[in-house]
Amino acid sequence: MSIYLIRHAQSVGNVNERTNSHATIPLTDIGHQQAQALLQQLPRAQRVLISSYLRTRQTAAPLLLRDDVEPEIYAIEEFSYLSDAKCKNTTLQQRQPWVSDYWQRADLYYRDADDAESFEMFYRRVDQFVYELKLLQQQYTTEHLHVFSHGQFLTLFKFIALENRELSQQLMHDFRERMLNDPIGNTEYFIYDQEI
Repeated sequence: MSIYLIRHAQSVGNVNERTNSHATIPLTDIGHQQAQALLQQLPRAQRVLISSYLRTRQTAAPLLLRDDVEPEIYAIEEFSYLSDAKCKNTTLQQRQPWVSDYWQRADLYYRDADDAESFEMFYRRVDQFVYELKLLQQQYTTEHLHVFSHGQFLTLFKFIALENRELSQQLMHDFRERMLNDPIGNTEYFIYDQEI
């Protein structure tokens, strides 16, 4: 089985528009076009996993229709290290000082609020999905699984699944560097094909 891990298409949050909630950010018109273009790039899926966030469902929608598949929701949503309540009705630019403060703090266990994740919580969630994906990989040999997720989630997935990185401050630093210098683009995907 080939497992395709795909970042969602362009969302209004990616282009500095105001957003109300991490979970309800929709795609832009360009994002909908990008989602449609994935039909030419991805093989038919027998199974599709999405996060609970609207933008992954919207990105997967054309493929779900083409392949007549119902999506399964997994805990593969974006890393929400800033409080959703604090970020309500703000733009990416307005959130930038909070983002900078969070990464300068470099505390694995710091939570911005009760509705935010620490880096350690995020790591555990991604690590759990790596484990679940290995189990899924063992169940299928000839089918395709498509996973629609988010840039930060997929970046940490690569660190854990492909580089065997453990939780540490160095990982947190390296993760941030990669997000700044080599981010996964909208609708960019890679194939997870680890030896079982």
